[in-house]
Amino acid sequence: MSEFIKGYVLRPATPADIPTILGLMRDMAAFEKLEHIFKASAESLRNSFFSDAPSAYCLVITPQDQPNTAIAYIMWFYNYSSFLDRRGIYLEDLYIDPAHRKHGLGAAALRHLAQLAVAQGCGRLEWVVLDWNQNAIDFYKHQGAQVLDDWRVVRVTGEALLNMAQGTPVPAEI
Repeated sequence: MSEFIKGYVLRPATPADIPTILGLMRDMAAFEKLEHIFKASAESLRNSFFSDAPSAYCLVITPQDQPNTAIAYIMWFYNYSSFLDRRGIYLEDLYIDPAHRKHGLGAAALRHLAQLAVAQGCGRLEWVVLDWNQNAIDFYKHQGAQVLDDWRVVRVTGEALLNMAQGTPVPAEI
């Protein structure tokens, strides 16, 4: 493993990292006040990252002197843009344990994903940020990202997803 940034190593996650990644994911869900929708488990992550057809990819950052201790995870997958006619990288999660922040790890992780996107001919690297997380918004803008105020995330989950799949009409909100 080569040094990623002074004192830290970036490497692909392994099955042995799953319990730590799951803990970091729970920490992120708590920070984002989204514990009520958190469903990931060790088994589901193992299937998502390490099956024959992975749903997502995961990298971890470890202290150089503790290569088995993940202090951050970066989860991403490929998406596609019809207008660009190219795939892209969608960053689902970038979470760094608070004790290891302010060392340049976030910027280096974004740079790594950007390099991966360029090397693979991707048309874009994108992600979403919560509108109340001004620290993250400012950080992303400082890295050169553009926050698209004119686009809204549209999501269908749970019972609404089942209703849509069954063609069950949903009453209009008044």
